[in-house]
Parts: sequence; C-alpha cells; structure tokens
Amino acid sequence: MPGPTHRNSSRSRTDTAGGALSRRAFFPNLLGAGALFAAALTIAKSQIAEAQSKVKKEVAKYQDTPKNGQKCADCRFFRPPKECQLVEGDIKPEGWCQFFAKKE
Repeated sequence: MPGPTHRNSSRSRTDTAGGALSRRAFFPNLLGAGALFAAALTIAKSQIAEAQSKVKKEVAKYQDTPKNGQKCADCRFFRPPKECQLVEGDIKPEGWCQFFAKKE
C-alpha cells in the first residue's frame, strides 16, 4: 500500500495542474509588475514635465554674453556643456538670462 499522500506533493508551489501560477505565486508577481510599471510611469512623467517646463530664449531674455558679471556657467540651473534646466536650446556658458541664480 502506498504511503500517505500530501496535497500537491508532486507539483511545485508555483505550478497547478495546467501549468499556471498558483494564487500564492501570482499576487507577488502581480505586485512586482505593478511596481515596475509605476516606476516607468514616474520616470516618463518627470521627463515630460522637464521638457514642458522649459521656456523659449526670448521669454528668458537670454543673451550669449554675460550681464553685470553674471554668466550661465555660474548659475545653478546651468548643465554643462550647454544646457539649462529652465531655458530651451543650446546655452553658452558665457551667456545670461533673467533667471540667473548664483550657485551656492
């Protein structure tokens, strides 16, 4: 006579008779996929917001030369070699705009 049988003793925890995930394995996988989706969505939103928040050079009163000793290279919004967090387009390190804020 065969020994005592255990429920699901021949199957792994993640498999059922049809090869699908069990409820115990399905929900953690679902949560993991949801977390990855949320992270990707957050990154995409931040990139869109950054692109939409930049203003045209004319609005910023940007010029390619310093003004009163202030220049983009010394501004907290300048991102070398030629970007600004606030102003769109190529920005020269020697340029200036009305949003100048000295780096601390």
